[in-house]
Amino acid sequence: MKIPKRMRELLPIHVTRDFTRYVVYYITGCSPTIGLPQEAEIDCFNDENERAGIIYFFPDNVPLLPNQNTVNGIYLYYKLSRFADVMKMLKEEKPLYLYLNTVTSSGYIGTGFEPVGEQEGI
Repeated sequence: MKIPKRMRELLPIHVTRDFTRYVVYYITGCSPTIGLPQEAEIDCFNDENERAGIIYFFPDNVPLLPNQNTVNGIYLYYKLSRFADVMKMLKEEKPLYLYLNTVTSSGYIGTGFEPVGEQEGI
């Protein structure tokens, strides 16, 4: 979706939301017809239990929706093949945040500054 220039001037281009907690849903029987097109999702929350966003995982053969900033936080869309990588990051890294560029719809899960050679997960 192309955002009109007038609206772009009013919107923040770079949106970040910190999160410290998450809930994982690994879904069976997913189907767009029943309102569950995703195969997994991770709901992210801050220390005040406010939703920072949702990370959705779709079948690898399905085109992804554009990432978006909503009243319920940042929505990021990944292929299901990235699920294990994302879970490892959530388990081993902190602090974590969600990022979205509202003009390009590009987004990511980011970490704070990490010490070199920390060897988490070893």
